[in-house]
Order: sequence, then structure tokens, then C-alpha cells
Amino acid sequence: MMAMREIMAVRGLEGMLARDNSRARVHEREIANASRAGLLVGGGMLVRALKQGMRRACIGLLLFALAGCSDGNAVIQEPPVYRIQSGSDLTLFTATDTHYLAPGLTDGGAAFRSFLAAGDGKQLEYSNEMIQALAYDVQTQRPDVLILSGDLTNNGERESHLELARHLQQIEQSSGTRVYVVPGNHDLLNPWAQSFKGRRRYDTESIDTANFRSIYSHFGYDEALSRDKESLSYLAAPADDLWLLMLDTTQSRNNAKLGSPQLDGRLGAATLQWIDACGKLAAKEGAQLVAVMHHNLLDHSELIQEGFTINDRQQVTDTLINNGVAATLSGHIHIQDISTYQQGSHPIYDIANSALSVYPHQYGVLKYSAAARTLDYSTTRLNMELWAAANGSKDPNLLQFGTYSKEAFSNRSAKRSYARLSANSIYSGYTPEERWRMAETVGRLNEIYFAGTGATELPAVLSSAGYKLWLDAPADGLKHYVLTMAQREKKNNQQLHVQLP
Repeated sequence: MMAMREIMAVRGLEGMLARDNSRARVHEREIANASRAGLLVGGGMLVRALKQGMRRACIGLLLFALAGCSDGNAVIQEPPVYRIQSGSDLTLFTATDTHYLAPGLTDGGAAFRSFLAAGDGKQLEYSNEMIQALAYDVQTQRPDVLILSGDLTNNGERESHLELARHLQQIEQSSGTRVYVVPGNHDLLNPWAQSFKGRRRYDTESIDTANFRSIYSHFGYDEALSRDKESLSYLAAPADDLWLLMLDTTQSRNNAKLGSPQLDGRLGAATLQWIDACGKLAAKEGAQLVAVMHHNLLDHSELIQEGFTINDRQQVTDTLINNGVAATLSGHIHIQDISTYQQGSHPIYDIANSALSVYPHQYGVLKYSAAARTLDYSTTRLNMELWAAANGSKDPNLLQFGTYSKEAFSNRSAKRSYARLSANSIYSGYTPEERWRMAETVGRLNEIYFAGTGATELPAVLSSAGYKLWLDAPADGLKHYVLTMAQREKKNNQQLHVQLP
């Protein structure tokens, strides 16, 4: 229970709001008192709460008795934290797969360049700048919430986690935006955690679940309404009528034995029961639930599902639908895609955000309308160029980051495909120019696949000379990949309108 001085501090702040919501001002003494009472992480959050008047409320009283979440699998919390009042619209930014690598873990030498060349297109050499650019977007646009849905770090390096948490702390303090995180499969007990110096790689320390909860305590865990005892899942309430079911789908206990981070994800039986309890509480309090997890709830690719779509998908989907969840936010697969599952009159949408660390470096913007009871989702690209210019960068790659990253991503795909075509005797009848056109088509399809722009950009590829060469090419795995990508459903993966139940 809260101490009397904390309750009195809260009541004093609530009285201030009631007396003058439109012109409330906070002096340094009041901010310090509120901070000591545990009301806020940084003064900026409370200042913003007061300045926006009736749209914010400083809720320091007990949140709930939480009887609905009081089963043996739940850790009940009663944090003194402000919540946006019921009936207010919200804007949430949702990013995933940041794969942040602390600058101190690489010198940019041969070992690091070799690691990048063998990778999947992540712009790790600019991971610190990308997080700073994300912070710039948050600070200039001031969403109510920023969500990071896993694979926060490159390979679970402790130093990367600590450095990222410092960035997130600065975001909260400078913008007033609430930050919530969950882990991804790369973040915990990762035997791949390494640093790069010169020509050598060195093993570096990773973290466990207790470390994760401690490092990111300010970003969901300390203010959670309820925490699942069996995982790093928790229930967050940024607003009275919109709650976030932050789900930990990772499996890290066997990573040392596997020698790699376990790819697939699951939610155990006890966690599903905890979700049921939280769903009952949300219904009782009139709150809408949105689920967030790293692994995908639904299939997002005709080529890869195993290890990406959550294990026991149907059971998890049924549990979420039964608890009124209409939308989930996921990552992991690195592509931008929206899938739908219909159960009777209750559809559920799984929005797989593309990786922030990979071209086109975009994140989602989710707008909640309380009056209309709707969610509207769209994508937006990281404003790296604006951040670089604002900070006086002289790096031409950063000042033209969209062009630089697109060319790097597409050329990497094309060069790999060209090498594969040239090494396969069944393509020996094609000239080098023809093979390069075919390889460029693969690169262009990958751009579209990762960006989720097939609805508008795929027709041009299908009419290209390179694609027509593929139509007559001998059958093999690469041709199957190209045709599968080209024949994907032409749906809008960058926008979604959801009518909530």
C-alpha cells in the first residue's frame, strides 16, 4: 500500500488539475515531490500531463483491487502513475526489431564488416543513429505511447540493453511519451552476444529474464497493472479505456544447449490463464485490449511460418479473441504484413511491423479514437535525414539515408542472387546481362516484400524484362521464391482500419 505522504502528494496534484486544468503549471519543488513519491520517471511526463489539462489525469491512488487478475499466476501491482482519462484519443508509435548494438561493442573493423556482409540487411553500423532518429521523431511528434515489440538488441548484449535503456529514459523525460517493451528471441541468454574488435570477435555478456525486468523496469514493468509469474508478460494501462497486453513469447532456457537463440515462440498454459484473468478485468473496467508480442500470431508469408508464427497458434488466437482483442502488434519476421483471422463475427488482425533496423526503416502509427471506438494503423519511415541535418551530421549516408539504405539493401539482394544464378549450371544459357536483370528483379521484389508495398509497386515489377525472364527460367528454388513473391495477395499492408467490438 502507498504511504500517507504519497497519497497526499497525489491528492494535491489532482486538486491542482481540478482547479485549473487549462493552465496548470508545475514548479521544480512539485516535480521533485512527485518524483520522490514515485509518480513519474522524469519530470517531463508530469509536466505534459498537467499542461494538457483534462486529457491527462495524475492517477496516484490505488489503480484497482485487481480481483479479476488475482489468480496465483499474477503479480499484482498498485503503481502510482498517471493515466490518460477515458474518452481521450491516443496516438501510439510501434516499432520492432531495432537490433540495437551499443557503439562500444564495435570498432567498425574487419570482423564487424564481415559480420554485416553475412547478415540479413540490418544497418547495424548505424543502429545508434537510428535510435536517436526514432527519439527525434518521438520528441517532435509527441505520441502518447512508444511500443518496442522485441529484438531490442542485436544479440542480447548486456551493454546494448543498458545503452538502449538510457536512450529510452531520455525519450520519456524529453517527450512525456510512455515507453513499453517486451523481449524478442535475440534478447535473452543469447550465446551469439559478441563484440567486434579489429579482425576478431569476442564473446560478451548477455542477460537473463531478471536482468531484463530490472533494466527495463521503467518501461512497463514498474507500472504494470499485473505481471505474469511465468514470463515477462505484463498488463499496461496507458489510458483508462485502452490497455496493452504486453506478451513475452520468447523461449531462452535452452539457448546455451542449442548454441543459438531459439527461433520459435510460445505462450504457456499458465500465461494463457493469466490472459483470461486480465481480459475479465479489462471487461469489468470497460477497457479495450490491444496485444503486443514479438512472434507473429498469424502467418505472414507463404514461404516461412515455422519458427515465426507462434506455436499453438489456434489456441492463442482463440484466447485473445475470447478476451476481446481485435488487434495484435508483432515483429520477428522483418517484413511489413497484415493478416486477418475471422471467428464468427469477431475478426482479429495481426500487424507484423517491418524491422526498424532493415530497409525501409519504418514503424507503425496506431491511432485510437475513443468516440468512434476505432483503431487506425499506418506506417511511416524513420526521419533519419531530418535528424542528421538537425544534429549537424556530415555523413552523406545519413543525410541521404533513404537512398543509401535502399540501394544497399537492393544491391545486396541482387548480388547474392546473381552469384547463385552464375553458380548454377541450369542458368548457363543466360548471358551475364540477363542474369543480372533477373537478379535485380529479386532485389526489387525483396524491397517490396519488406516494405509491404505490393499493392502499389508490384505491377511494375511484373511487367519488367527481368521478371519475364524468370517466367521462362528452369524450375528451381530461386524461381519458386520469385514466383511466390510475385503472386502474393495484392492487399494493403501499410494501412488498416479496425472497428472495435
